[in-house]
Amino acid sequence: METEKKDKPEICFPEYPKAFILGRLIFLSIIFGSGVYVFYLLKTELSFIYVFYSLLALSLVLPLSRCVFCSYHGKLCNVGWGKVAGYLFPKRSEDNFTSGYDYMLFIYPIWLFPLLGGLVQLARFRSLFWLVFSLGYILILVLEKVYLKNSGCRFCSQRKSCPGIPFNSKGMT
Repeated sequence: METEKKDKPEICFPEYPKAFILGRLIFLSIIFGSGVYVFYLLKTELSFIYVFYSLLALSLVLPLSRCVFCSYHGKLCNVGWGKVAGYLFPKRSEDNFTSGYDYMLFIYPIWLFPLLGGLVQLARFRSLFWLVFSLGYILILVLEKVYLKNSGCRFCSQRKSCPGIPFNSKGMT
């Protein structure tokens, strides 16, 4: 059985299919839209801060910490951002792919803060709406990560060296 795995060729996307990217963008739009919504209801200024922070993190932190070192730089990656990063920043050595992962800490608030905002609203209003919103948001986050792992990481050419969190793709075939 082990020889079958070794003989089995690895399948990698040279560029991700647009249908996969669209699916991922739908998930990410729901996540981002939920953040804008919850912060708008908390305080309008918070929604502007959330949008500004998200745009800054996604246009600087993500491309400079991951995209420039990725084999998908200048190509359609799992979110399509590799193509954008190719226009904005020069490619760097793929050997340093994991070097910028510490900066991904600045990306996680984009996903975490809307959940915290929903929980704050749940504590304030103790309503069924905010309970469903918070649980639904958690479900969307989990589904997005499962979608990424099963449809994205599985076929990624960087999966062997990717320290991705929460799903480490090392050892995936």
